[in-house]
Amino acid sequence: MKKLVLAGIFCLPFISITAQVTSADKAKAVALVKKMTLEEKVGQMTQVTIAVIAKGGWSDTEGNIDPAALKKAVVDHGVGSILNVNSHAFTVDKWHEIITKIQDESKNTRLKIPVMYGLDGIHGQTYTLNSTLFPQNIAMAATRNPELVRQAAKVTAAELRASGVRWNFAPVLDCGRQPMWSRLPETFGEDVYIGKTLGAASIRAYEEDGLKNPTAVASCMKHYLAYSA
Repeated sequence: MKKLVLAGIFCLPFISITAQVTSADKAKAVALVKKMTLEEKVGQMTQVTIAVIAKGGWSDTEGNIDPAALKKAVVDHGVGSILNVNSHAFTVDKWHEIITKIQDESKNTRLKIPVMYGLDGIHGQTYTLNSTLFPQNIAMAATRNPELVRQAAKVTAAELRASGVRWNFAPVLDCGRQPMWSRLPETFGEDVYIGKTLGAASIRAYEEDGLKNPTAVASCMKHYLAYSA
């Protein structure tokens, strides 16, 4: 396996794609994994930021994809997931352009596995211009209202899909108990019951329509290692 040195590599947190998964889907996934080489499996478990495939890396702020960098990541190294955006939100059309280029490149791989593109829609689809923004999770937790959390998650899922994104890098289920941690607002607070109740409400809302419908996304239950604690 060739050495891969890429800035901004992450380990994938727990991903939920359980909504409406059939036995045929499971069988197809098992058969696909059996066809994969060790290198392809490692690649599929590798996640990079958009800076890795952008012209100029982190200095790019407009989502300008470097074809050579994209090929190196997706075809040469089999990267399975790309995350987020640099600097500011993009228009829906820009997201369509970016994701189309990525998925077109994935068709050039041996097994033609689509790349998972994830965005942190933690309190609304914050990375798409003119989307709906909601209070951070800490404020939603203060309402003690799972139905409100559910409704916000439904809007977020629909706006993610409108952007061409099928995976939401949310919710944050870490308990916010580290007072010096600057990202505490992303959590539902320090109480386990509130966290699990509102977290479950958001996950169900994100996924319940199923990925075959343009109103649902896969969710990501994060982050359990080396986070606030």
